Amino acid sequence: MTMRVLVADDDLVSRLAMEDVLQRCGAPAVTLAQDGPAAWAALSGEACFDLVCLDVRMPPPDGLELAARLRASPARRRVPLLLITSTADRNTVLAASKSDVQGFVVKPVGAETVERIERVLAQLDASLLEPAATAIARLRIDADRHARYVAAFLGQVQALHALAREIEAPGALPTPRATFIQRGDACRTAALTLGAPRIELVIADAIAAVQAEQGGAAQAMAQAVYWLERVARPTVAA
Repeated sequence: MTMRVLVADDDLVSRLAMEDVLQRCGAPAVTLAQDGPAAWAALSGEACFDLVCLDVRMPPPDGLELAARLRASPARRRVPLLLITSTADRNTVLAASKSDVQGFVVKPVGAETVERIERVLAQLDASLLEPAATAIARLRIDADRHARYVAAFLGQVQALHALAREIEAPGALPTPRATFIQRGDACRTAALTLGAPRIELVIADAIAAVQAEQGGAAQAMAQAVYWLERVARPTVAA
């Protein structure tokens, strides 16, 4: 499964340049948004992304405002963010630090941009699922056993997503909420066992949303399923 990246920038040339850079970095599925409202619409829909690149200066909502919205959303708060800026001045850096972004891309993009994004993407994948060789050595199991663990974990996450959708359906009964919390806690343990810290955080966000009886759990779990399916499928197939 290919990586999906959203790029929001009000300058067409900058959008196209970022698309080319991302494709060279192995992310061929790039969605382009011409401004903040278009980016927010894409992020509010059903599509899931591995990385979101936001221009700091564009018609509102600008990149910093979008970052703040995402970090306040139970459904999308764990989506990695890169800010696109003409200059990483002190005020921008301070504002970005409050939004927990993965870094900056300084215009105009160039060779150093490719290297920076490649590092970011590699770090992001490592936080989704620990490399098989590392997990096998840590857990003292063989490759077949590890593949079974990963397949079982993927099934747990998919089932939890289905349960979240059931809970958020009109007229849902209170019983599935308790079931979701119980299964979610077990799924978090599995995530930590397999070295999937970002998946564990998404599940924790979904549990909190269910406990508070607010929306967003199903969308958060959809994000977790998308991420895990992308990085786990090769391991399971092996």
